[in-house]
Amino acid sequence: MLALSEQLSFPLCIFYRSGENPEASTSPFAVQKEFAVRTDTELIQLLHQGDRQAFADLYEHHKSAIFRYCQRMLNDSGAAEDATQETFIKMYANIRLLQKTESFLSWLFSIARNEVMMHIRKQRRNGAQGNDDVWDETTPYELMVSAETKEIVQRLLQNLKSEYREVLLLREYEQLSYAQIAEITSNTESSVKSRLFKARKALTQRLKQYYQ
Repeated sequence: MLALSEQLSFPLCIFYRSGENPEASTSPFAVQKEFAVRTDTELIQLLHQGDRQAFADLYEHHKSAIFRYCQRMLNDSGAAEDATQETFIKMYANIRLLQKTESFLSWLFSIARNEVMMHIRKQRRNGAQGNDDVWDETTPYELMVSAETKEIVQRLLQNLKSEYREVLLLREYEQLSYAQIAEITSNTESSVKSRLFKARKALTQRLKQYYQ
C-alpha cells in the first residue's frame, strides 16, 4: 500500500490504518475540516483544479457505502478495508477519465466492484472463505425487518450466488436505481430486474427452508 500512496501527489492521511473500520469516527486519520455541503459534481470540478480537500470530502461522503458494499460482498472486514482503500486510490488516480460527473456514484461502485471481484478470485485461488460477520450500520431496508429476521437474512445472503447477493445489496441496502446498478454491473436494466427477481425468490426460498 505504501508504494501506491507514494504515487499520489499528497499523503493519504484520510485513510484508516490496516485493521481499522472506516466507519469509526474516532480514527486518528479523520480529516479535520469544516463541513460545507457540496455536490459530487462540484467536488469533482474542484478536484480537477487540484483541490486536495475535494478528494477528502468525496471520501467522507462515500466511504461508508463503499465499505458496506465491500464488506457484505466479501464477508471479511479486513479484505473490505483493503478494497475500500484501493477503490479511492484508483478513483483519485483515474478521476480525469470520468466523462460524465453525474455518473460518479455508479463509476465509483464499478471500481469497488472490480476490487471485490479481484479479492473473490484471490480467495478462490487460496481456498479461503470470509469468516468475519460485520453488519453494523442500519439502513432503510434493514429497518423493515425484526432484529431476529435481520440476523437470519444477513446469514442467508452469504449463501446466495455472488451476482444475486450483489443486486440485492445495491438495490435494497444502498437504494440505487436500476439504471445505476446496470451501469455498475455492466448489464441492461432488464437484466438487472430479472436478476433481482431471481435473487429475491432465492432468498425467500432459503427463508422458507430455514423456518421449516
